[in-house]
Amino acid sequence: VVILQLYQAIKKDTSFSQVSALEINSKDYSTGHPTLSSDGQTMYFSSDMPGGQGGTDIYMSRKVDGHWSKAENLGPVINSPYNESFPMLWKDSLLYFSSEGHYGQGGLDVFYSSKNSDGSWQGAINMGYPFNSSYDDFGVAMNSEGTEGLLSSNRNSQNTQQDQIYSFKINDLRFT
Repeated sequence: VVILQLYQAIKKDTSFSQVSALEINSKDYSTGHPTLSSDGQTMYFSSDMPGGQGGTDIYMSRKVDGHWSKAENLGPVINSPYNESFPMLWKDSLLYFSSEGHYGQGGLDVFYSSKNSDGSWQGAINMGYPFNSSYDDFGVAMNSEGTEGLLSSNRNSQNTQQDQIYSFKINDLRFT
């Protein structure tokens, strides 16, 4: 069993120092796949901590007085009884994540949710084909314009355990 944990460090020039584990870690469950708000004060991450919707869920924590607050589950609008992971926050307004539980095309599919003015999230929307496939699709990274990015997937692989990174363009969703 592998337990994932989150750490922080101070970057000065090209080196990192003062590496420390975050208070939300535990030896009893995993915390991983973090994404930060543009001001660095809000973190979204996945975890299988007790009290979630099931499997791994997406959580949020805020930095208060230099420490990360208790994790808050994003609830059933984002999380399902299965696994949600690999969150990626884009421009503080869209949350991309992968799910096995929301209706999809099979395996992990990439979904997105828009942030409401009150800070809550709208229902998860499947990115659809050809962004998603019947295989595992996850780990989105998007450019600042939201027109190009990278996606991890095990599609087009003779070995479904082998993940590859694909580039895409939103205007025509060509994968290369």
